Amino acid sequence: MKGLRARRGDRLLELDEVERRLKPFGRRYLGVREIPLDALVGTDGRASSFTRDFRPLHAFSRDRMRSLRSAFADGAFPPIVAVKLGETYFVIDGHHRAALARRGGAEMIDADVTELIARVPLPAGADMLEVVLRELERIFLEDSGLAEARPGVRVSVSRPAHYLELLENIQVHGYHMMRDRGRVLENAEIAANWHDAIYTPTLAAIDHLRLGRLYRDAPPGDLFLVLHRHRRDAFPSTGCPHLAQTVVSVVGDGGRRRRLRWPGRGRRSPA
Repeated sequence: MKGLRARRGDRLLELDEVERRLKPFGRRYLGVREIPLDALVGTDGRASSFTRDFRPLHAFSRDRMRSLRSAFADGAFPPIVAVKLGETYFVIDGHHRAALARRGGAEMIDADVTELIARVPLPAGADMLEVVLRELERIFLEDSGLAEARPGVRVSVSRPAHYLELLENIQVHGYHMMRDRGRVLENAEIAANWHDAIYTPTLAAIDHLRLGRLYRDAPPGDLFLVLHRHRRDAFPSTGCPHLAQTVVSVVGDGGRRRRLRWPGRGRRSPA
């Protein structure tokens, strides 16, 4: 183990940094339960001591591992202590027990679990890029007014810059709403109208005409931006139809596939 170093992609997530970014607003005790070892992706202060799959990085861990193996020869370790956030877990106490269990080929481990509750939880297998994306989703939901207007709504994208583009889309929508109504509107009112009258109908049209099949694994926010960008590029010749109508213009003519401009990636053919 001497000299072993973890590459960036092999690093455990640090709980304090994840909390700072995602800002959990509540917690609850779940008790002792079995959890998947593969779901352990983080730690509270031991990221420099273990790789993401809990291989020890320091030689002094050898003695600790031997002691644990001798004390619990049957592999029946006491539960580790862990924090749950979404579908991920962070080890508070029991790093060497987790390491021995992984080494022994176990898939599950007993854990005394406390759950953190956040507006945007982490999915299974989250890495630091996923943490950053979920932080930006949280900021987008809060800054746009969606967090207040539609609690529990999620808007997923694949790249950080896409949240800025979505926020700009809502702001332009708000500008036109205020012009039409002749008064200043709160962010939450604008966001609610955008979500109900623009975003949701567009996703429904995408689903109905199966546009998502042309872009496998694309999150909903990306598909929405594909249509938004296509409408913007076609504006000089077609005007500005509702985004849901843009879906029909893209695949409604006999299902012929067209080249669409993927947000943030230049031009590409549908997969």
